[in-house]
Amino acid sequence: MSFSEHPYRSLTVQLTRPVSAAAGEHRTSQGFPLPLYGALAFAGIRLIALAVAAFLLRHGRFRHLHASLPDLLRSWDAGRYLLIAAHGYPHAANIVWFPGYPAAIRALDWIPGISPIRAGLAVTTAAGLAAAWGLTRLVMTLTGNRRISLLTTALWAAAPASFVLSMVYSEALFCALAIWALVALTERRWLTAAGLTVLAGTVHSAAMALVAAVAVGALTELVRAARARQPIATWWRPAAAVLLAPLGLLGYWLYVARAVHRLNGWFLLERKVGNGFDWGHSTMLALKNAIINGPTAYAALTLLVLAAAVALAAWSFTERMPVYLYVYTLAIVLTTLGSGPSYLGSKPRFLLPAMLLGLPLARLLAPARIWVLIPLIAVFAVASTWFSLYLMSVGWAP
Repeated sequence: MSFSEHPYRSLTVQLTRPVSAAAGEHRTSQGFPLPLYGALAFAGIRLIALAVAAFLLRHGRFRHLHASLPDLLRSWDAGRYLLIAAHGYPHAANIVWFPGYPAAIRALDWIPGISPIRAGLAVTTAAGLAAAWGLTRLVMTLTGNRRISLLTTALWAAAPASFVLSMVYSEALFCALAIWALVALTERRWLTAAGLTVLAGTVHSAAMALVAAVAVGALTELVRAARARQPIATWWRPAAAVLLAPLGLLGYWLYVARAVHRLNGWFLLERKVGNGFDWGHSTMLALKNAIINGPTAYAALTLLVLAAAVALAAWSFTERMPVYLYVYTLAIVLTTLGSGPSYLGSKPRFLLPAMLLGLPLARLLAPARIWVLIPLIAVFAVASTWFSLYLMSVGWAP
C-alpha cells in the first residue's frame, strides 16, 4: 500500500493543504460546515438530558432532592460561582474557585433583563456549543472521517457526569477554551493557542494539562527549527507560546498567594475543601475498600467510570495524533486519578476536559448503521443523566 492510499493520512500532509481544500473537508455534501452538525448533536443530547432530569426529579429517590430542574441547574458549586460573580471574593474560602467563569457571567449580567443565573446558563450553553464545534473540527482534522468526528462529539456530550455541561458550572467554558487551544496548536497558530491557554488558566486548574500540551508542541517545533538553523522569524511564535501559556494559571495562583499570605495558598485552600492532589491515595483506598468490604453503589459506578477512562486513555495510543494531544489527555486522566482525598463522586466530572477519550470508541462504533447509533447515543445520554442525579442524591457534588 502506498503512502497516499494509507487510511490514516499523515497529519502533516493534512495541515499543509491549501486552506480552501481543508475547508471543503469540513463541509457536508449540502455545503453546511460539519462542526455545525457536531454542535447540533451536542444540543440535542443536552436537551435529552434536561428532559430526563426533569422526569427523574419527580420520581423515586430523586424526589428527596426536593429540587425542580431550574433549582438543579444552579445547585452545588453554582452558588459559589454566582456569589463570586456578584461580589468578588468576600470570603477567603471562596477564592479556591477560579474567577474566569464568574467574570464571564458578570460580563453578561449587566444586560437589562438578564439575571446572574440566566447569564451563567447562557455562558454554559454557548461554551458547550463552541466546545462541540471545536471537537468535531479537531477530530475531522485528525481522522478525515465525518462519522468518527460526529460520534466523538456525541460521546463526549453523553459522557458520565456530562450533566454539568448544562449547569452553572465552569466545565463547559474550560472545555471550549481547551479544545480551541488544541485546534490552534494543530494548525500551528502558536499565539492563539497560548492566549486561549492563558484564559483557560483563569477558569480551571485542569489548565495545567493544557499548559503541558502547549509546551510539548512548541518545544518540538523549537527543536526542529534549531536543527534546521531557521531564522528567528520562523520560531519566535512557539517560543513566545511556551512563555505565555502558563501566565493565566500562575497569575491566579499568585493572586491567591498574596490574598492568604502563603506562597502555596491555593493548594492549601484546595486541600481544605477536600480536593487537593494526593497522588492517587484516595482512589486506591476506595478501590481497596470496595474489594475488601464490598463496594457501595456510588463507589462501584464511579470506579467503573475511572477504569473506563484509563482503558480509553491506553486505547487512544492506537490513534495517530500529535504528541501534545496524548500529553493533554493523559494529564487530565492522571490528575483526576490523583485528586483527593474527598469527592470521589466528582472524579467523572474532572474527566470531561479529556474530550478525545471517546475517539477510539467512536472509531469502533463508526461502521454501525445510523438507526443503531442514534438510539445507542440516546441511551448513553439517559444513563449519564441518571448517574449524575444519583451521585447528587447520595450526597456527593456532581
